[in-house]
Amino acid sequence: MLKVWIAAQDPRLANDMADVVRIFYGQINYTVTDASPVPGPDEMLLILREERTDGLVDVTVRAEGAVSGEARQRCADCPDALEFKRRRKRAVKLAVYALMKHATGVQPPWGALTGIRPTRLVYQRMEAGETLSGALDWVRDTFDVTPAKAELLGQIVSVQRALPPPSPRQVELYVGIPFCVSRCTYCSFSSGEIGNGALVDPYVTALLDEIAGVRELLDARGLTVSTVYIGGGTPTALPAPALRRVLEALVPWTQGKEFTVEAGRPDTIDREKLRIMQSVGVTRISINPQTFHDPTLERIGRRHTSAQTLQAYALARSLGFDDINMDLIAGLPGEDLAIFLSSLDQARSLRPDSLTVHSLAIKHASALHLYGVPLPDGRMTAGMMDAAAACAHGMGLRPYYMYRQKYMAGALENVAYALPGRECLYNVRMMEETGHIIALGAGGISKRVAPTGGKIVRAPNVGDIAEYIRRVGEMVQRKRDLWSVKDFDMSLEPPPDQER
Repeated sequence: MLKVWIAAQDPRLANDMADVVRIFYGQINYTVTDASPVPGPDEMLLILREERTDGLVDVTVRAEGAVSGEARQRCADCPDALEFKRRRKRAVKLAVYALMKHATGVQPPWGALTGIRPTRLVYQRMEAGETLSGALDWVRDTFDVTPAKAELLGQIVSVQRALPPPSPRQVELYVGIPFCVSRCTYCSFSSGEIGNGALVDPYVTALLDEIAGVRELLDARGLTVSTVYIGGGTPTALPAPALRRVLEALVPWTQGKEFTVEAGRPDTIDREKLRIMQSVGVTRISINPQTFHDPTLERIGRRHTSAQTLQAYALARSLGFDDINMDLIAGLPGEDLAIFLSSLDQARSLRPDSLTVHSLAIKHASALHLYGVPLPDGRMTAGMMDAAAACAHGMGLRPYYMYRQKYMAGALENVAYALPGRECLYNVRMMEETGHIIALGAGGISKRVAPTGGKIVRAPNVGDIAEYIRRVGEMVQRKRDLWSVKDFDMSLEPPPDQER
């Protein structure tokens, strides 16, 4: 692993600089220094200098050691402190990017972009009066994004703009079930193995208390629910009676609405649970193989086989579920392009209504990171993602949302494809942060979005299951406080006669 020393006049910029280095080197170990250490053969010293003259800021980055060279960027000062902060950070990152690209000869697919939501840049330009084509050109030219990725952005934005927008008085409801039958080695979520099930009943009881408290809040504020999404963990890891208790408590919000349940683990799906979901009006489920290669499933800690995925999928279809999503992961340990192509072939034969393809990300909280497993080869993973895009296109699926994460193989992306009309509105509004989110359960993060300006205020739930059970009343109060913030547009405030 590359060791990077970062010497900067403003140490707050060090993490941004390290993020750009990761685009080229994957996982790195960096340290901020105010000295000038002499780097060894597997080390790099990055030195940032800034000079301000005549309203301009010259940013210079010099590298010594494993990489050597210098790059410069310039940004204009401006009276808006927040805008200047953005321009300055962008100049620093572009300078590091130019240096790394010159030194390595590598063209990253997303260029200098390190953010989660590249679509955000496109929307910002369009809100300022730019056309979609012009916004894409700007993103490509400014950040050195490849034409293929710029085209992907354009496809996604085009699909999203045709979807119904959220209403200021609607919320998207998320309910988290933080239990799984086993923990995947790549997982970093705040969920746990269900074990002997001792925490299930106390957790469901606490969750029902939070649901009741949120119902009172929404009624008081004159808010309605637009979509409902049950995620995790694995919601179907719950025993059938517990699953029924949760889903039936949501029925007042779900009639005629998009209602998604992640039935992700095929070994947790049976006829009884599917019938329960049907009885409460679930419209969309996920059955997630991740791969159809059994040795890989064992390697990553999934306690099911590809045959169980096929059985669960066939059962759901036979019972009338007509909106099924499947997840695949590109770059899983031990897999090559041929193995991934075989998984794509299997997915194609099943013809799911939507297909979400993830590039493997090795997060610090995952077992893969703790075991020191390196990220897979970026070029191979890029080939997998290209093959997935071609497969989705051949199935009539369109890309409709995407996001990126740190520590992703090849600095790539996660992309969701869907048949026209089968796009998950919750996913779009959550990922693009265009809709208010009320998140229930351990680890959920509620968000309230300002109608203009992009301001977002958040209220997180605690992630520890036992703490959530003990403090569930506090979690409801946090949401009440969130909807009491007064510096938002008054259209979001409750009518006077509904104040309590």
